Parts: sequence; structure tokens; C-alpha cells
Amino acid sequence: MTSFDGRTLASSAASAVPLLVHGRRRVKEGLVDEFKERFSSLAASSTRPGSGIHAMFAFADHDDPRVFWHVFWSAGASSFAHDASQQESLAAYYESSEQDPDALDCYGGWTEGLAAESAANSSVTYRFHAPMAGFVKADDAGLIPEGPPLFGFTKRYVKPGCMDDLASSFQTVSDLWRAKVPGILGASVSRDPDHADRVHDLRLFANHDAYLKHMDKSDDALTAAMGVWFANYDTSRPFIGEIYAPDPNDERLHKSSVTSSPAPPIGLTSFRLGAPEMLGPIPTGEQRKA
Repeated sequence: MTSFDGRTLASSAASAVPLLVHGRRRVKEGLVDEFKERFSSLAASSTRPGSGIHAMFAFADHDDPRVFWHVFWSAGASSFAHDASQQESLAAYYESSEQDPDALDCYGGWTEGLAAESAANSSVTYRFHAPMAGFVKADDAGLIPEGPPLFGFTKRYVKPGCMDDLASSFQTVSDLWRAKVPGILGASVSRDPDHADRVHDLRLFANHDAYLKHMDKSDDALTAAMGVWFANYDTSRPFIGEIYAPDPNDERLHKSSVTSSPAPPIGLTSFRLGAPEMLGPIPTGEQRKA
């Protein structure tokens, strides 16, 4: 799959849809400091311009210093597969095993070949998400907006019997986003592999301005479409997940992009790109240049 808009999955030699991989990894006791040094060094060398790796960074969990949240953003499946071979040097630091594997979620331009290759590594469970609706832009889709970007990986519960309506209404919203806000690089929903009534909601913004524009209440058509989409969520249950942003303390990042009643409880964990505790370089438009 090299491109998708939630309704079609097509191959193209001229473009590749970026692949995003996200999840938590456990580091062995006594190896945290060594892991931090090795990860930071590898991330710096892997994300040079032209490498095909747009971002590689990690943050320690706020509650468990041996758990690290990882984010990888590559130009496509081939770039990720090449970089994964270089990351084998990190394997010795992880506590993950065949009996107790860590799990990583993969969104965007993955391929069946990559999924098959990843299955051979039984110490990690890669969960490849097929989009119900939405889009992830190909790297050649227009100019490269200035960063730093914002990453949102959230999980949301859906009302009983509303999954199909959620998908169709989200496609309407994402079509409007794609047409009106060039800085939205990706927005998709996919089924949660562990909860039949929950979806994974991916957001990738080129910068903070793009995030603000995607919830522009002055656009009547967009606001109405978002209201129809949002009505399919079970707002009695919290939205949970992780946000990576230059300014995660902005209150607008922790509120619903749609005014609804009742408002859903928000349980998002945020990490600040560029913070001293961040492992790896801040992703910018430079890493996306050939």
C-alpha cells in the first residue's frame, strides 16, 4: 500500500505514503542510561536529510522510568524496513520477549511484505492498522510545511451500532480537512485490535498552526460535518492516548475539537518535543527533504 484516502488503497511508483509506528517499549533494569545514549545516537544518524526517516524519538513514561514511548515516522515501508535493520543494536536493551512481547501500532503506508517480515520477530507484536476512513499524505503531495509537527495517537470508544456511521462521517470530515488545511499531513481512524467498540484516531500536523485550523469554528460546513462525526462517539468514556507537541501545555490540545454536550472526559498524556528528556532530534521539515 503506497497511498490511501480511507476508501482506496493504490500502488504508485511515483509516491510513497509515510509509515508511522508508535508504542511503548520496556528497557531492562540497569540499562536505562546506556539505552538513552545509544538510542539518541542512532536517532541522530538515522534522521539525516535524505535518509527517508522523518522522525525517530522516544520519551520515558511519566510513571515508569523503564518504559519509553517510541515514535518512528518514515517515508514508507522500504525506509522503515531499512532503518529497522540498523536498529537491531537496540534489541539487547529491551525487556520484550517471545513470551511477553511489547506491542507497536503501525499506521499509514505499510505493506503486506513488511507485515510478513515483522511477524518473524516474535519478541515484538506489530499491529498493522487498516484504515476505516481518512488519509495520510504521500511525501510528494505538495510543499513541505515548516515544523515542528504535532503527533496525536488517541483511542476513542464508539456508540453501539455506530461504527459504520463513524467511518463514513469521518471520511467527510477528513476530505474537508485535506482540501482546506494543507498542514494536516494525516488523519485516520482504524479499529482497535483489542476492543471491538474502540477506534485508534491518528493525527499528524505539520505544525501548531495546522492543528488550530483543523478545528476552525468559523467554517460552517466543517463545523457541521464534525458535529455529525463526533455524535458517533461514546462521550461517557474517556479519550485516551499520547500527544507529542512543541507546546503540549496548550489547553486546546486537551479539549475536543468539537463542542458537544456532554463533553467527553479527556485522558491524554503529553510530551514536549525538544524537552531535555527527549531522546532523538526534534523532527522538522529538513528530515523530509530528499
